[in-house]
This record gives sequence, C-alpha cells and structure tokens, in this order.
Amino acid sequence: MIVEARRATVAHGLHGFTIEQLCETVGVSRRTFFNHFASKDDAVLGIEHGASEAMLHGYATGGVVPSGLDPLASVVALAVEQVRVVGLDRTEQDLARQVFEREPAMVPKFLAVVDEQLAAVARAVRARFGWDDPDDRRAQLVAETAGVLLKVTMATAFDDAHDDGSGPPFDVLIAENLRQLRAAVTTTGQDPTA
Repeated sequence: MIVEARRATVAHGLHGFTIEQLCETVGVSRRTFFNHFASKDDAVLGIEHGASEAMLHGYATGGVVPSGLDPLASVVALAVEQVRVVGLDRTEQDLARQVFEREPAMVPKFLAVVDEQLAAVARAVRARFGWDDPDDRRAQLVAETAGVLLKVTMATAFDDAHDDGSGPPFDVLIAENLRQLRAAVTTTGQDPTA
C-alpha cells in the first residue's frame, strides 16, 4: 500500500486520488487500509499503526540486538535491524524523494514523525539502560546521534554513485560511520582511518 500510495502521489498529487482508489489498486478493503494507516498522508509517508512499537519494546526490555553493546552501538544495531525488517531499498528511497518534490507540504509532517520516532528510541534507550533520572539527557543524546549516523549512512547508501552490487551494504556502511564518529570524538581528528 505504501509503494502504491507513493506512486499515486507522484503521478497525481496527494489530492489526485482517493483512499478507495488506492484500496482498489492494491486489492484491499477500506477497512483493511484503516487497520494499517490513520490517513492517506500516513500511507504515503509509510507510517503504519504500531509498526515499530513491538521492536522498540523488545529493545527496551533487553532483546532485538545483542546484549553487551554500549548504548550508541545498540541503537545502531537496532537501526540495522529496522532497515532489514522494513526492506528499505534505493527504489523506495527514490520514490519517497519524488513524493517530497511533488508534495513539499509532506516534508514537515515527515520531520515531525522523525522527531516522534527519535523520542520513542530515547525512551527505549532509557528503559534498556536504566537511566531513570528525568534530568539525564544521555538517552536523547544517543538517539539523536544515532539518527545522524542513520541519515549520513542512508545518504551514502542511496547516492547514485553508490553501487549496490559492489559497494558495501547498509550494515557495513553504518558500522564504518560509527567507527569514524568514535574516532572523530576521541582523537584530534587528523587521521580519518584512526
């Protein structure tokens, strides 16, 4: 439904098709649509009811990623798992970019969703690591830093210059970006291979 909602938006604009037309295209009922999405906007943005809650709950209670990882590495591992589960690829990324070009009013809603997701990740980090003090900002810092790592990694992975066949996969790219980030904040920054 997400892919078809995005295709219809690129072809006709957000207001150029109805939920009923989308349902007919993908062969589902209107009820099924609303079991997954709150609105047409949410379908276009890929905001599915409860899609990440179960994974975040599992992470918060010590699962989903290997135990023993430091907070930042654990959130990076969580991002890798989320990308694996969602199956995000270059085609979907390009389609989303076309949606934002066609409907720039969708960008602020998308950014608000990203902020909500980062807050949810911070709550999960707080729970996983037992950071209960409300004045402790470590969980927010970890979530925001992981968000930046994810953004930089996706920009590389979905860049036209990146060859999916011979270039490193997403999990290798984000691990390398995490390594470089750690090197940048623990050294003078002069040696990018440190």
